[in-house]
Amino acid sequence: MSIRRMKYNKNGFDIICRVHGSGEYSWADILWKSYGEDQYTYIGRIFKTTTMACGTTRDTATWHHVKGESPTTKKSWQDAAKDLFKSFRKEAA
Repeated sequence: MSIRRMKYNKNGFDIICRVHGSGEYSWADILWKSYGEDQYTYIGRIFKTTTMACGTTRDTATWHHVKGESPTTKKSWQDAAKDLFKSFRKEAA
């Protein structure tokens, strides 16, 4: 199994994604770096899943920050990582 690495560095976000697995069995470890910091912080995992029956086309591949749940709209890994960061900040507060 290979690990794919992706990086998102726009609009003040600095995110590294390490994807494990393939297809619908994929998950990704998310590392986040806030503005002004020099090290990345591990904030959790996002999971590859499919969308629910309503919203976009049924069973469309998407990313979600909660395992075992299916969102109604299709999300990129960047959007799922942002949602994960929001829930990470709530837990830390």
